[in-house]
Amino acid sequence: MEKQPSPHTPASIARNISIGVITPVLAATIIYFLGFNRNDNADFKKKKDASVRTWAALEQNKDIFSAVMQRMDTATDIEATRKGINHEIDVTVDNMDNIKKEPNADQRVYSSIDIATTQMKDIKLLMNKFLDDMAAFAAKNPTEDEGKAFVTELAVGFRKDMARVKQRDSIRLAVFYEGLNKEYGITHSKQ
Repeated sequence: MEKQPSPHTPASIARNISIGVITPVLAATIIYFLGFNRNDNADFKKKKDASVRTWAALEQNKDIFSAVMQRMDTATDIEATRKGINHEIDVTVDNMDNIKKEPNADQRVYSSIDIATTQMKDIKLLMNKFLDDMAAFAAKNPTEDEGKAFVTELAVGFRKDMARVKQRDSIRLAVFYEGLNKEYGITHSKQ
């Protein structure tokens, strides 16, 4: 019977270390030269390109909404104001749903779109409540001083509600943005 070297001798320890180091190096070299790793790079590039395109579309959509809202006529008719704002929010939400049809983008981009869509829907509810309250107050025929006091108080509450909507998902969005920036170089506009 042939004598096996003890697993604890210096020669067997050196042999085990050599095998442990050489095997992964050889495997990595073979994979590299045979091109098996190229698919990962192609998949990454495909995901990056889709993510960058989708993110750019989201940013453009948000910029358009902001520009339209800033240029919207300040109609004295509450119902005309409501109709214009609701229309712009609905168009923006529909556009965001269309943006999500881009295949292969990173899930964090899709999640950011979902959050933005939910925020838009919440803003629509807040805006309509604000306009309902304004219409109900206007129907009472208040004095000018009563009107100023009411509008000021209502506007302060509205701003607080809007800040809560924006703040609610800020941590999650910040983590998404940071990851997207590190992986794909995607940046976002601060709004």
